[in-house]
Amino acid sequence: MVINFRKVKIGFVSLTLSFLKGQDKAVKIGKDIVNYLKEQLDVEVVEFPELCATRTQAKRAWIEFKAKNVDAVVVFNGTFNTGELIAEIARNLDCPFALWGIKELSLETKDFSGSMVAVMAAGTIFKNFNKNFTFIYGFIEEKDAREKLKVFVNTVRAIAYLREATIAVIGMRPDGFQIGGADELAIKKLFGTELTNVSTYTFSKIMKSIDREEIKSDLKNQEKIFEIRQDDLDEAAGLSRMYLALKRIVKEKNIRAYAPECWPEFRDVDRTPFCSVNSRMIVEEGVMASCECDIDGALTMMLEYALTGKSVFFADFVNIIEDRDALLFWHCGNAPYDLCVSKPKLEGIFGGLAEISSLKAGTVTVCRLNSIKGNFTLHAGVGEAIESEVILKGTTLLVKMHCGNKRFVESMLENGIPHHNAIVYADITSEIKEFAKFMGIPCIIYS
Repeated sequence: MVINFRKVKIGFVSLTLSFLKGQDKAVKIGKDIVNYLKEQLDVEVVEFPELCATRTQAKRAWIEFKAKNVDAVVVFNGTFNTGELIAEIARNLDCPFALWGIKELSLETKDFSGSMVAVMAAGTIFKNFNKNFTFIYGFIEEKDAREKLKVFVNTVRAIAYLREATIAVIGMRPDGFQIGGADELAIKKLFGTELTNVSTYTFSKIMKSIDREEIKSDLKNQEKIFEIRQDDLDEAAGLSRMYLALKRIVKEKNIRAYAPECWPEFRDVDRTPFCSVNSRMIVEEGVMASCECDIDGALTMMLEYALTGKSVFFADFVNIIEDRDALLFWHCGNAPYDLCVSKPKLEGIFGGLAEISSLKAGTVTVCRLNSIKGNFTLHAGVGEAIESEVILKGTTLLVKMHCGNKRFVESMLENGIPHHNAIVYADITSEIKEFAKFMGIPCIIYS
């Protein structure tokens, strides 16, 4: 799986009050956090180079963070500090914050250090500013602190990734697929994500311009990935042509995801379904691909990918399979091939060649970032994927939801969640909650 996002850039400032004891200990604890961010979480840290004890220093800190365009800020309260410091920083930066507190450093000498007193006051200031934050407590050696920091970093990465990304809408949504429509300005306002349109005419023209030798070479790559019958190789060459055309568009327009009009034209007329091409783009290029011009679906895939760095399966919920105590998720043949139990086959499905495979077992999160009347919600649940045979032609996955299968289906219906969901192999409920909090989005989560 290709990782296609940049390093997160996080500002780090250590607040204090100059006359309090324990500052040497606090400095070391802060350094340990910075080193962990750099070495274990692969974060670019912009560290304010001195202890921050005055409003003048706090002003210099936020100016530096703003100048270096940080994605988030960790405010480390090594000791007690006065409220004007956090107020000066927080009111001037519009980004996610983590407030970090630690235990009393000098209990053995009965000296007051007061880290958590400062954190509590800072929480009040954030509330007055209508700004959200995450709270981390403890030393970096402690498991809870490491896990909270990892969730924070993953969430910040997702926010930055969506803010800087462009989704290509290729063609128009199939007739009757109203769920594929999107409020472009609402997306831009909330997430920062840009939409760009590529007409079917333009895309077909690019496909026709692809060199035959390139197609021949790529067809050999397809044969390594998929099981293809000799009689289908000419048709599979059309899929290589489509894949190479998509790579060109992705490079020229700096695309991070696309939502294609996968039928009727390309599938039924040209016999070049996007399905297996989507599979390859996800795995080999780190470019997410939804189906049927579902833009909110593409956003959901990008969210899961940025949170995990893993392949995402975009699927229809099809049915409750009662004798397997599971939900059946399926799509026409688009699953990332690195999720398949074995080498997937390419066979004729509907109007052309697509992938036939079942997906592997493991813990998964089923998620949908959904817009109704321009207002977004996040709906997600965790379950166990069950390895099975191919149940329907295409790519299939059985998932037993932890909350109960019918309960999850009822919740999707009650909350206006369509049949399209994005599925990733991880429990990312903590990150989804964090993301929803920082973005101001209501969320419904079943863990």
